[in-house]
Amino acid sequence: MAAGGSAKPGSGAPGRSSSRRAGALAAVLLALAGCSPGGTPPASSPPAPSPASSSATATATGSGSGPFSDAELAAIINGVGKSRNLPYPAGEDSTRLRSGAASGSFPQAQTVTTPGDCIALVPQDPFTRWADKDIFFAEGGMPPAGGESGPTTTIWILLRSADQAAIAAADFGYADDVLQRCNQFDLAYTEAGRTSTSAVQLLGAPSIGDKQHAFTQVTKPKGPGDFGTVGLRVLHGTLSITLTLAVAALNSEADAKPALDSMAELAKELINEAGKPQAPAAPSAPNSLTPDQMVALFKGMTGPAGEPVRLPQATVLEPPRGSTPTITSQPPATQCVFDDQAYFASLAGSVYGQGQIQGAAKMDNADFTVISMPSAAIPPYPFDSRSERLRGCATVQEISVEGGGRTWSTVSTLATTISADASYAVAYQLSDGTGAWQVRCGARRRTFSIEASSTVSSQPDTQAKADSLSAIFTAVLARAGQ
Repeated sequence: MAAGGSAKPGSGAPGRSSSRRAGALAAVLLALAGCSPGGTPPASSPPAPSPASSSATATATGSGSGPFSDAELAAIINGVGKSRNLPYPAGEDSTRLRSGAASGSFPQAQTVTTPGDCIALVPQDPFTRWADKDIFFAEGGMPPAGGESGPTTTIWILLRSADQAAIAAADFGYADDVLQRCNQFDLAYTEAGRTSTSAVQLLGAPSIGDKQHAFTQVTKPKGPGDFGTVGLRVLHGTLSITLTLAVAALNSEADAKPALDSMAELAKELINEAGKPQAPAAPSAPNSLTPDQMVALFKGMTGPAGEPVRLPQATVLEPPRGSTPTITSQPPATQCVFDDQAYFASLAGSVYGQGQIQGAAKMDNADFTVISMPSAAIPPYPFDSRSERLRGCATVQEISVEGGGRTWSTVSTLATTISADASYAVAYQLSDGTGAWQVRCGARRRTFSIEASSTVSSQPDTQAKADSLSAIFTAVLARAGQ
């Protein structure tokens, strides 16, 4: 399990996803601390871009006694990851997680404790946290120092920041006697109508920061193979730290000690990293759409047959830190190449989203991506080069964002009725022996583009699918004001 990647564009099958958070459902507090379903990035991804700060975080600073911005909190996590020689970014993309609130697709969640005032010791559910524009946050995960990442060896990290009084009230707003009265309590977490119940016991917390508490949590009743969770929460000035680690056999405080020791060391490293000067994040290029607006564009949208068109999250494709976001044309390439790796690398500064058009059956689903380029982008646009390379090709070489490839054979060009500055529509037969065909379409109008792919059972069905996608493209472009 790779911990803590940013939201990234998918490759040839945008709808594929992976369960990168194994074990999260077995621990309610682990989910509450940031390991919840619904935030899983696509499986096929390019190297992680630098996290982009949301509009709500543009003026925040972690210097002095001020709060840290989303981007600064992510940089703290990634800074510790770098010092531990992790081969991947340890922090999630806060912009992507925040944008999901605009879709209205977050499930209803509720946390109840018995006794009721013990709720002060429990983090907010992730959906409430992601929608909160008043408190900055970043999430991520990494193994204990010297370890490897896995379901029971990934420490999940939640950092939050606000003015000192505000973050203390939000995350540590309890009197000392609550720690005594809530030494043991029950917790019920309900998400999308399903409730998980667990037993929580407080532990002696290491003396770190201004305020702290530690806990164990196990399912109630505990079933065979259920993981337990050990957690540590620390307040240090304007920085709130919540760390959780799943433990396979958690039957006593002694079982929790190795996990608690590892998290205490990580908390100290995070506090130390927060005390260092943070390099400023590259400014986001002006764009006609923010990630939130991109997601809101699809809220309540349906296709010509009433099929739901959903975009759950969006983010900004960031260049390497220290460079300026800019659109660049794709490097020269051989005709008949569909190169996702070069394409997404050329779109730094663009607002990007990945969604799905639901059909009557699973096979009828279509996956789509949308790109809103920076307002200052000028031709030649990467999309146009991408489209041009498909013209007249009987065979196409696809290059995924990871650099792998596959060949599209028996490629045929399809007609489209969409009015666009540039477009393409092709179909090719899959090589899996099923006889099914893949349809791929794309259209750009000004600085906004949309692309989709879908599978149909036979070649005669390909044109009808292209027509259906074209109708949806027209509606999306109209909503976007293009």
